[in-house]
Amino acid sequence: MDRKSTFMIVGLLLLGIVFFLVILFTRNVINTNGDTPYTASTTDWTNTPAEPRDVLVTPKTTVTAKHAYQNGTHIIAGEIPLPTPCHILETKGSASADKKQVFIELTSSIKTDEMCAQVITPARFKVSVKALSGAKMSATLNGQEVILNLIEAGPEENLDNFELYIKG
Repeated sequence: MDRKSTFMIVGLLLLGIVFFLVILFTRNVINTNGDTPYTASTTDWTNTPAEPRDVLVTPKTTVTAKHAYQNGTHIIAGEIPLPTPCHILETKGSASADKKQVFIELTSSIKTDEMCAQVITPARFKVSVKALSGAKMSATLNGQEVILNLIEAGPEENLDNFELYIKG
């Protein structure tokens, strides 16, 4: 091997090392205080709020349902996909004391200890709550807040047997 080839190989190796170090520093893998990134301090026992990088942000689930207001009662009927056919959906509706808010609690739980196919299964629900006509609606699914997407039902629409997905 001649001298020129040796210098080219050494130069390429040095360039590769520099490139590798630049990637390490830009990804914050090497920290100046010796800590690894994204770890919590074991000595800090105060109730300080978490830094944004420590918070796991999960997108909210959207629940689409039909809504009707008849004779002082809100009727909300919809469908939720459950992870298996062995899951059951329980619903509970309530209103605030001043009847200005409606709360809908949806809870899914497994109903058997047997093996169950992992097939997403739609489960329908219907809740009736007495409240003011302009009441604010909110819902939770297994204790987590969900986005409630309400579609107003037509005057002759039966919410016991409804078409949730509007065509067109």
